[in-house]
Amino acid sequence: MQNSHYQKEGEKENLKILAIGFALIVFVAAITIFKFYATRNSNQTTTKINQIAKIETVNTSEISKITPQGLMKKIQTEGAINLIDLRNGTDYATEHIADSQNIPFSDIPASLAKLDKNKPYVFLDYTEDVSTINSVANFLSSNGYKNIYYLEGGFAEWKNGFSPTVSTGNPASFSDQAKVKYITPEDLKKIIDQKNILIIDVRASQDFTSEHLNTAINIPLSELEKRRLEINSNRKIILYDKTGINSFKGAVRLFDLGFFNAFSLSNGIDGWKQKGFETIK
Repeated sequence: MQNSHYQKEGEKENLKILAIGFALIVFVAAITIFKFYATRNSNQTTTKINQIAKIETVNTSEISKITPQGLMKKIQTEGAINLIDLRNGTDYATEHIADSQNIPFSDIPASLAKLDKNKPYVFLDYTEDVSTINSVANFLSSNGYKNIYYLEGGFAEWKNGFSPTVSTGNPASFSDQAKVKYITPEDLKKIIDQKNILIIDVRASQDFTSEHLNTAINIPLSELEKRRLEINSNRKIILYDKTGINSFKGAVRLFDLGFFNAFSLSNGIDGWKQKGFETIK
């Protein structure tokens, strides 16, 4: 009888364990099903949001599109055109399309006086930001600007197509270092009087006036790009500054602009004077 009693108790425990196990299975299944539908609904919501976002398009009645290839052809055939870079000043200074003008998006209203309504303008941003393009187009159109374009894909697409840009010159960049050739003070001293040498002082004008190398001309680093037509590309170009950092940056910029015979004077005018070589005022 006692064994029968224990047997019944054991069966009750087994049934209880089975019931608990079954309940756990049902609970896990319910959680799994809930997660599945929740994820599906979330994905559907995300898809709807993306679909709504894609509805917004550029208002082509206010602004026309130009591809990077079309812009490159325009630059090659027409020369400098009115490129307006809407990115922030830091990113523009780091790298930009040659001869473009930096007017950050937020500064457009205050900059209208600089823009001739009769000229065509090409605007570019980081990518093809539809809201930015439409905002600029609507604002300019309402102020009488008609001949306006936007660069398809923005600056990112321009770079993706390996189109040329002008870099600020980063000494830590391997690619920028590869663009620069150097000349020592001793080697420059040997050739400084030759007629095929063009020496450019990229320091500020007051520093140049104080003292400079013989025969040097002054084109400050910040003006090098816009004054490049003053530089004879057939001559050997030597850039220098105080210590060599800005002349390095200048050599990078000239390389990006198509001057492949530019050199940076090692250690600048300070290094030149340390060798006992003369300067003039």
